[in-house]
Amino acid sequence: MNNTLYLMQNVPQSNQLNPAIQPECKVFLGFPGMSSIYLNYANNGFTYNDIIKDGTGLQKDSLVVDINSFHDALQSTNTITNQFDYTFFSLGIRAKKMFFTLDMSSKVDTRLGFDKGLVSFLKNGNANYMGRTADLGALGLEGTAYHEVALGVSKQVTEKLTVGVKAKMLFGVANMHMDESDLSVYTSESGDLVRLHSKQLMKVSMPLDITEKTDPDGTNYIDDIDVLDDDLDGTFFSGTNNKGFAFDLGATYQFDEKTTFYASILDIGGIKWNDTYELYQDASFDWQGGDWSQSGNSKDPNYREIGDVMEDLTDSIADAFRFRDNAGSYSKALPTKVYLGGSYKLNERMNVGAVSRTEIYNGKLRPSLTLSANTRVIRNFSASVSYSMVNNSYNNVGAGIAAKLGPFQIYAVSDNLLAMNPNTAQTANFRFGMNLMFGCRKKSQKKDVCKIQEDLIYEHMQKLNEKKAKEKKKELEE
Repeated sequence: MNNTLYLMQNVPQSNQLNPAIQPECKVFLGFPGMSSIYLNYANNGFTYNDIIKDGTGLQKDSLVVDINSFHDALQSTNTITNQFDYTFFSLGIRAKKMFFTLDMSSKVDTRLGFDKGLVSFLKNGNANYMGRTADLGALGLEGTAYHEVALGVSKQVTEKLTVGVKAKMLFGVANMHMDESDLSVYTSESGDLVRLHSKQLMKVSMPLDITEKTDPDGTNYIDDIDVLDDDLDGTFFSGTNNKGFAFDLGATYQFDEKTTFYASILDIGGIKWNDTYELYQDASFDWQGGDWSQSGNSKDPNYREIGDVMEDLTDSIADAFRFRDNAGSYSKALPTKVYLGGSYKLNERMNVGAVSRTEIYNGKLRPSLTLSANTRVIRNFSASVSYSMVNNSYNNVGAGIAAKLGPFQIYAVSDNLLAMNPNTAQTANFRFGMNLMFGCRKKSQKKDVCKIQEDLIYEHMQKLNEKKAKEKKKELEE
């Protein structure tokens, strides 16, 4: 999510969430190889405790899978996401009212989705579907890995308004995603026929070795798929043929001395994937059980091992659910994130704020809201605490710290510290990094200078007013 980091503006990496945010120092350099490391996990339905329970009775010393509890915790559509962002180089330079940034990152984003109906069918079986079709919904499997080079600039347009933009060159490493998916099971009224139907369309861009065979009717199908591990080397990662472009927009507006508003839109764009595979399947399989009649007596000359019978069944299913390959390039958009926020200064050392984040992906919205309190105990040390509502989860308490010793800054931030107990967490994320910072503005000294100037101007105006009053009085007396 990164919501807690959004209002920690003494950490230069907050600029990655809003390109209009200008770091306090004239120059910052992400510590080589350690500028920012970010990990995120989230699901919108269940926790570990919903699946694994302590056993009872004869199983009291064991852990057991509670399918009923898992089923009850699920949403109608369930999504599990993982992100890993590694910024290995980061640089920022101030030029009067403008601020320039350069970030180089590697990013991985994976998502798994499934409908509750699939688990319902596995839990309850097909007894309630005699003579009709059970809709098991769709499977969602997506993964993207890419490198990013981002060049940003922000400008203070007026005393209150600052705007920023960031252009990103994207270099795709690998991608896979389901373009279509549908699963269903038909059970006859007598129960002697179970028909499985699967329609899947997956698009893939990565080094694969695909072995094809031909049916008697001349139709080609995929017999085997292997990932070419030897091709996943430095040349593949740096010499990718998959290029893309995206950009970020941002703005900050200081409404008054205490109130500031923020808005940003990230990752508007995507990657065109080449050297791709399109794996397509649309098939049915009539399950009528296995023939175990020759598996009871090992002395029978026609005896067959149970394992052989099961292998025949799986081979039959594999033959029915064949994938076919069609090559062709395709484009895939990045998940777009929209941030809206505001902060209110309680005093010189503390402010409170709120940040909403909405992710837009595949036509679906995933909102979150974070409330935070941010304090700077001393000039070189700051801390934040936050509370977030995200993924139907309401027990997310986060925190962040940033400490600076000379030019060296270290920071760590999480939107959910309670994830240290993974048994009850639906979300878990952590960001850590280090910076070298130079030419940092000393707000306290700046304030003192301004205060002295104001006092001098006030004193001068008082003397002028007194002088005019005396002159006026003298005129009246004459």
